[in-house]
Amino acid sequence: MLTPTSFLLSALFSFTATFGFAVLYNVPRKALLPCSAIGMGAYLVRTCLQAWGASPSVAIFFGALFLGTVGAIPAKWMQLPIVLFVITGIIPIVPGTAVYRTIVFFYEGDVLGGLTNGIEAGFGIGAIAAGIGAGRILTDPEWGFERN
Repeated sequence: MLTPTSFLLSALFSFTATFGFAVLYNVPRKALLPCSAIGMGAYLVRTCLQAWGASPSVAIFFGALFLGTVGAIPAKWMQLPIVLFVITGIIPIVPGTAVYRTIVFFYEGDVLGGLTNGIEAGFGIGAIAAGIGAGRILTDPEWGFERN
């Protein structure tokens, strides 16, 4: 259940995590707040969809699609590479819990649990790639289909 308090805390923590990674990634100061806001938005899309019953992979896909489409706006406006806005925004939507559980289950000898969580993490990572790619194609149609 997604309560208003947990929604606001999720927004705050995802903004902070994205901001911290953007600083670590040496993003220019003028782009720190847009990077953080885009990462927060992607995480909130993912969180809301999961709270409404979507599978983690589908929710991650739409969060990444949000990154790919919305990240192009400040990139063009500020004349900075889109990768600054997309890579920093990925951090909150990475399926880290599933990866962690995979390692724990394998360590404890639970092969089935490890495989289940490993597949879930793999689908999440694939959803990130597909969502960012789809968003990039939507915002820059020539990107995926360049002709020489």
